[in-house]
Amino acid sequence: MEKNVGGTDRTVRIALGLVVVGAMMVAVAFGEPLGDPTQGIVAAVLLLAAFVLLGTAGAEKCPANRTLGRNTYDERDPESR
Repeated sequence: MEKNVGGTDRTVRIALGLVVVGAMMVAVAFGEPLGDPTQGIVAAVLLLAAFVLLGTAGAEKCPANRTLGRNTYDERDPESR
């Protein structure tokens, strides 16, 4: 698969991934009102979302971008990464 994530797209994915990790930590730390099973499910879903965002940003490859025909990766400018 060719690289198709770069520039602002990559920066937004990293920022959102870190925000989602923070939300997962809050869900674990303050999730008592959610109840034990629900707290774990919410934390797992948030962790999975963060993994996808940070993973696609790090690999600079995204299957969803490929399916939609989007390509924000610029091969000519390696300094901006």
